[in-house]
Amino acid sequence: MRTIYLDGQIVKVNDQIIETFTPGVFRAQGVFETMLGQDGVIIDLAWHLRRLQEGLKFLKIKAPSIGPSVLNEVLLVNELSSARVRIMVWRAGKKVHVMIAALPYKASLKKIFRVCLVKTDRVANDNLANVKSLDYELFADAYARAQAKGFDEALLLNRRGHIFESSRANIFWIKDKVLYTPPLSSGCLNGIIRHQVIKQAVSLKTSVKEMDLTPAILENSDAAFLTNSLIGIKAIETILR
Repeated sequence: MRTIYLDGQIVKVNDQIIETFTPGVFRAQGVFETMLGQDGVIIDLAWHLRRLQEGLKFLKIKAPSIGPSVLNEVLLVNELSSARVRIMVWRAGKKVHVMIAALPYKASLKKIFRVCLVKTDRVANDNLANVKSLDYELFADAYARAQAKGFDEALLLNRRGHIFESSRANIFWIKDKVLYTPPLSSGCLNGIIRHQVIKQAVSLKTSVKEMDLTPAILENSDAAFLTNSLIGIKAIETILR
């Protein structure tokens, strides 16, 4: 049994119920955030809550006030030294629901992720750059397809044939000492670690550019890596199959 927060109450549920709240399985109009909890602290919590509110505003969902204390309580009561903390807010009819769960998380020991390409119907624009939507089937399906083929991640192609991100992370590549990443107009999420990597690179006087990414450009890069709040920074192979 695990302890979760659901609509104002702390309740105990089994793992099967928690699985029903998995983005891509659970279908509703709303948003979610996935955060890393370590030793009782949720990393970048303020950033995640800010983006959550931006997504709710975009979807015109008026949610009850959600502060750091309830998320920290869920993390602490589950007594996890390393956790994947998820908050979901969705609308069903006229009612808005909130769920917070903390699940065990073990970081991958792989130094390099193997990746494959997956075509999607993602429109190349920045309308959803700050919305981590529960309309997540595209991403969940791409990840499942990659896993079924023995890959660690799927690189997603938008309607223009450009790689805009992976199923769960933003992408960067390096060429001739310049750091590149797809623009938000490609359809990617405005990732929290993405923002931090760009800021850190600029502070180190590394040239950073946003540019549309094709498979050919990626294969010709000097290095490439993925970023998200759980994996941090993870190198990927640049030979695509």
